Amino acid sequence: MSFLPAFVPGQGLALLALAVVAGLAGGWCWTASLSYARRLHAGGQADASGLAAALSSAARVCRRRAWLAALAVLRGRPRLRRVDGGCLASAALLAAGCTASMSHYGFTPHALLVCVAGAQLLLLALIDARTWLLPDALTLPLLWMGLALCWMGWGTVSLHNALAGAMAGYGVLWLLQQGFRRVRGLDGMGHGDLKLLAALGAWVGWQALPWVLLAACVSATVFAMARQRTLFPSGAYPFGPFLAMAGMGVFILGSEVHLWFYR
Repeated sequence: MSFLPAFVPGQGLALLALAVVAGLAGGWCWTASLSYARRLHAGGQADASGLAAALSSAARVCRRRAWLAALAVLRGRPRLRRVDGGCLASAALLAAGCTASMSHYGFTPHALLVCVAGAQLLLLALIDARTWLLPDALTLPLLWMGLALCWMGWGTVSLHNALAGAMAGYGVLWLLQQGFRRVRGLDGMGHGDLKLLAALGAWVGWQALPWVLLAACVSATVFAMARQRTLFPSGAYPFGPFLAMAGMGVFILGSEVHLWFYR
């Protein structure tokens, strides 16, 4: 079974335009996460208004940079300036994810909403990596958007499957959190991780949800081993980035993930 369909001639220009827009959105997500983290470190509140202010600030910064670059080109004095490697990586990651989604599903409402969800997941991953927080202002809209997508018949799973995925996503991690608390006397993960997995479950359904969790756990373990250069890493890392990465992968592949394992 092939996950990606054959390329359709005539879509190259549209996919290129999508990649450019997604790349700009990825750079904006990087800037927004940095602005949000600075606000929190300066004593700001981790609420919807603080996130909205960070997003607005990032938009102004990106718009100013774009105008300066355009003016430099018009004056015939374009200058190459140093760009943050993380910003470039975020832009490339979102551009690749959105292009893969469109190549897989075609130019459909589902594919467009997957691109929007991909931007939300990227922003959540960057914020969690910087602040160890997953704002409800991003996770809850992601949850409701996944349920609405299935309710309208645009998703890859039924509404019942999506509801079961949302409940299972939250419930499984809640049980693990409670068990870890009883054994170790502390929380192994925050409530934001529970809400994020519930949102992912609303998109992919309960059948594909185990593969999201498995991919996230494996990638987090490999990252910790590589970071500490040991087979038995210790300490804690934010789990949100790994959940987001695994979720986006299953978004792109859709229900074929489950079918591939059980064919």
